[in-house]
Amino acid sequence: MGIATMAALALMETPFKRLWRGYLVARVFVALLLALGAMAITPAQSGPLLSQLALLAAYGISAMLYAALSHQPPPQRRVYAWLPTIGMDLLLISLLEVTKTGTYTLTPMFGLAVLFAGTLGGWLVTLGSCAYITIFLIVESLSFRLSVFDPDGTQNTVQAGLAGAAYFLVGILVRLLASRVERETLQGLRNAAAANQQEQINALILQNLPDGVLVADQALQVRIANPAAMTLLGHPHLPLALAQLPAWRGVVEQVTQTFAEQKPFSQDLALTAPQMAPIGLHVRTWLTHPLPTFGNIGSNDNDPLCLVFLHDLREIEARLRTEKMAAMGRMSAAVAHEIRNPLTAITQANALLDEELTDPGQKRLTYMVEQNAQRLGRIAEDILDIARVHNQIQPGDGDSIALNETVLHICHDWMALAPAAHTVALSLSAEDSLVAFDTGHLRQLLYNLLNNGQRYRRDCADSLRVSTHSSLTGTTTLVVWSDGAPIEPTIEKHLFEPFFSSESRSSGLGLYICRELCTRHGAMIRYERQSAALPELAQGNAFIVQFRRAASPAHPQQTDLIHQA
Repeated sequence: MGIATMAALALMETPFKRLWRGYLVARVFVALLLALGAMAITPAQSGPLLSQLALLAAYGISAMLYAALSHQPPPQRRVYAWLPTIGMDLLLISLLEVTKTGTYTLTPMFGLAVLFAGTLGGWLVTLGSCAYITIFLIVESLSFRLSVFDPDGTQNTVQAGLAGAAYFLVGILVRLLASRVERETLQGLRNAAAANQQEQINALILQNLPDGVLVADQALQVRIANPAAMTLLGHPHLPLALAQLPAWRGVVEQVTQTFAEQKPFSQDLALTAPQMAPIGLHVRTWLTHPLPTFGNIGSNDNDPLCLVFLHDLREIEARLRTEKMAAMGRMSAAVAHEIRNPLTAITQANALLDEELTDPGQKRLTYMVEQNAQRLGRIAEDILDIARVHNQIQPGDGDSIALNETVLHICHDWMALAPAAHTVALSLSAEDSLVAFDTGHLRQLLYNLLNNGQRYRRDCADSLRVSTHSSLTGTTTLVVWSDGAPIEPTIEKHLFEPFFSSESRSSGLGLYICRELCTRHGAMIRYERQSAALPELAQGNAFIVQFRRAASPAHPQQTDLIHQA
C-alpha cells in the first residue's frame, strides 16, 4: 500500500469511526431488545428464560465494556481482531437459538451480523461469517432428524442450505457495495487533495505574479485579486464592486463587453484616479466556461467568471529597456568612446572663441555650447563607466579601506566642487571599521549618491546627510539621506535599472553604476523611505550601502591617496 493510499485511508478514518461507534452502540440495544423479547415469550421463572437472560446480560456487559475501551476499528484483513464483535454476535445468536423453548426462530438475526460484517469487515470476515452461519443452520437441521428418510428433516436441511446460500449472496453484495463506496470515497479524497494542491499552487502564482489579476462575476463584483491588483485598486476590502470606482470605467466596460459577446478582449486603458498620476494599463479579459452537466445547482458557483489581467505599461516599457540594454551595451560604449574625441575638440574651440568675444549675446551662445558639451561628456562618461565596471577585476580580500576616513575626505572633496551649493551633514560613527572596497570606486559611488540627493533636496540645513555605523553583528553601513519627495512605487521598482529615469535630462545610469560597483565588491545597496535623526524627524529618501568587512588592515598606499585627495 502506497503512502498516498495510506494518507487517504487516514482521512477516511473519521466517517468509518462514526459507523463503527454506531455498530457498537447497536449491539447493546440489540441485547436489550432480545432480553425484553425473551421475557415476553418465555414463561416466567423457567430455566431456559434464566439461562437466556444470563447469557444476554453477559453479552450486554461485554458489549458495553468493549464499546468503552475500543478506540480504533480493527483492521479489515485481520480476522481474529473481529472475534470480540462479529464473532461474539454469531455465537450469541447461535446459543440463543439452541437454548430456546418455543417454536420461534432467531436465525434472521444472523442477517444483522452479515450486514455489519460486509460493511465494516473485509472479504475474509464476510465470507467466514456466512460460512459459519451456513454450517450452523445445516447442523441444526440435522440434529432434529429422526431418520435418514424423514421427509421433514430433508426439507429442513434443504431450507438451511438455501438460507446459507442467501446469506452468502447478501454478504457478497454488501461487501461489493461497500468496496465500491470505499474506492469512490478514496478517489474523491485523492481528487480533493489534488484540487487543494492545485489551488495552493494557483494562489502562490497569483500572489507572486508581477501583473495584476482580477476575477469578476456578472454583477461586476471582484471576488479575487492578487497583491499587484490590490495595489492598483488601492487596497480595498473584497468583494468590491468595480462600478463604484470611477477611474475603472474603461475596465468595467471591457468586462461587460466580454460577458455580452462571450469572447476575450485586449486593449490599452488609462486609470485617472483623483490625486494620482495617470496609470497606463494593458487590459486582457477571458471568460471561464461552466460545466454544462451541472446546470443550475442552486448557487453561483457554476456561473461564468471574467479573468482580468492588468499589465502596467511602465513595467512593459522597463522590461523592453532592459532587453535592449544587452544589445545596445557594446555599441553604446563604442559610440561614446568615439564621441569624446570630437567633443573635446568642440569644447576647446568654444573656450578659445569665448576668450575672443566681448559681445554679451555671443558669449551667451558660447556658454550654451559649453553646457551642452559638458552634458554630452557626462553621458559619454556614464556609458563608459559601465564598460569599465564590467571589465575590471574583482578586488581580493586584501583590498580594504578605513570607511570613516575615506568617506570624510570624499565628502569634503565633493563640497569643494561647489562650496555655496554643496553642503552635507556628516555623522560618522563606524570607528575603526575596515571594508572591502576600492577607494576610487567608493568615490564614484558616493559622488553619484550625493549628486542624486543634491538634485532633489530642499534648500535648508541638514537636508542632505551622510552617516556611517557598524553593528555588533559585524555589518558596516553607509547611508546617504535627503529630504526629497517620496519616490512613486512604480518608479522605485526600477531605480537600479539602466537607462531608467523619471527626468528627460538624465541618462538613468547613475544608480545602475552604483549597484554594479557594490555587486563587484560584495556589497549591497537598497532604497528606503525613512526618517533622519533630526529634531522634527523629517521623512526622506535613504540609499543604504552595506559593506563586506575587510580581513586585513587598510593598505598604506590607499591611506596616502586619501590624504592627498
